[in-house]
Amino acid sequence: MRVAIDATPLIGSRTGIGVFVDGLLRSFQDYIPDEAEYEVATYTLSLKARIRGSTHGHWVPLPARGSAFVWRTFGGPKIERFVGDIDVVHGTNFLVPPSKVSRVISVHDLSFLNDFRSDRNSNRRFDHSVKEAVNSGATVHTISEHVAEEIRDKYGAKDVRVVYPGVEQKPAVTKTFPEQPTLLAVGATNKRKGFVDLIKAFQSVARQNKMVQLQLVGPAGDSDQEVDQCIKRLPDDIKSRVHRFGFVKRERRDQLMNDATLLVHPSHYEGFGFPVLEAMSMGTPVVTTTGGALPEIAGEAALKVHPGDVDALADTIIELLANEELQKKLSVVGIDRAQMFNWRDTAEGMLDLYTSLL
Repeated sequence: MRVAIDATPLIGSRTGIGVFVDGLLRSFQDYIPDEAEYEVATYTLSLKARIRGSTHGHWVPLPARGSAFVWRTFGGPKIERFVGDIDVVHGTNFLVPPSKVSRVISVHDLSFLNDFRSDRNSNRRFDHSVKEAVNSGATVHTISEHVAEEIRDKYGAKDVRVVYPGVEQKPAVTKTFPEQPTLLAVGATNKRKGFVDLIKAFQSVARQNKMVQLQLVGPAGDSDQEVDQCIKRLPDDIKSRVHRFGFVKRERRDQLMNDATLLVHPSHYEGFGFPVLEAMSMGTPVVTTTGGALPEIAGEAALKVHPGDVDALADTIIELLANEELQKKLSVVGIDRAQMFNWRDTAEGMLDLYTSLL
């Protein structure tokens, strides 16, 4: 079996989709035995960009705008023209190219149908791509039952398969909590990520706890200016305790996550929520929301509030910072929860999906 997989999300700063694609390709190498007789051909919608640290075999660069436009508009040329004969093609980022073989499209969330994305043209392109794929008989892969149900409701899709991503499993450790309490939030400063809610909540938290610090990690997003303005409006003594790191390398981010007292993930909507499980895998307690698939992914291993409820978010953080026993409990159950999502299961699940389409 030969599968063509879109590796475009590996280019540039890694978002959740990039984490999924990287983990998927690496898990094929690490966990699928040679006797499975499969081959992966990756393609990217970029002629110039290189995939950092790529070990993913045959790689075919394509012109980004040109290929995507003609695929969406004219339904051709077929992907086989570029990658050769294949048995399955997997579009990992809301777009699957035309092909004479079975097609799989990964739809990671439906945030483009809400007011979360400011780029309306991109929203329309995503919607069109998913609709075309469903109407032409492509199999839809998604990363949570919550999103699967949304796809069925919105697009009437019949063949929707859920294969969860994994998280890197850490050696078993007992969490060491820092003397100076630190809240960490990870993600691009997009509207739906709830960073503005967190900064507003932090003002209440900081009044109660004179030592607590807030660290924001991740690239600039569509509400970056709003986040900056919200920080500037804080009183000086509280503003000085807010630290923006921007994009950092994976090793640095993991260190910050390991050292934090709590991870706060105040997102209004997630199709999965990688930072939640990544923090849990390190024993870092999590406060998150009931937005999208977050309850499904976090289970009972995190404290949850309604998205956008700033007062509830502040109260929950204050209570957890004051309760060391609950911190320790969440640390232990979080590690157990994270172990339920592993890349071996992802690799086997996706390979089973591909095989079922032959």
